[in-house]
Amino acid sequence: MDAPSPSMFDRVFPLTILVLLGLALPTALLLINRFGNRWAIGRRDADPGKHEPYECGLTSTAGGAGERFPVKFYLVAMLFLAFDVEVAFLYPWAINYAALSCAGPLSTGACGTGVSWLGFGVLALFMAVLLVALAYVWRKGAIGWD
Repeated sequence: MDAPSPSMFDRVFPLTILVLLGLALPTALLLINRFGNRWAIGRRDADPGKHEPYECGLTSTAGGAGERFPVKFYLVAMLFLAFDVEVAFLYPWAINYAALSCAGPLSTGACGTGVSWLGFGVLALFMAVLLVALAYVWRKGAIGWD
């Protein structure tokens, strides 16, 4: 005996409840934060020290907003992004490592024909390129904080 097909209401009602909960929960939390803090903590007068500029451990910042930043900050940020993106390429390698390391077809999750060094070799080549790039950047003095 076949089960009856669900009606449109049976299909849409759970989704409607989910959407309403998804809208109601953040709204409730924002309202609790907005009005609950005043009730629980009370109104406080801000300390004058809270309005002073503070950046990176310096209590007073010298110069205005138009002051030039040293290029070293941008260089370190770009190097971080470059190496971070390259490390993100390790995820697909890790997912396909079993298939890359099997000499034949990968069947039932086990390698029946023997092990190949291709998976390890690909990673070793990738890491060698990263190490050469790191050595070059280090040699150029982009990493040191002198």
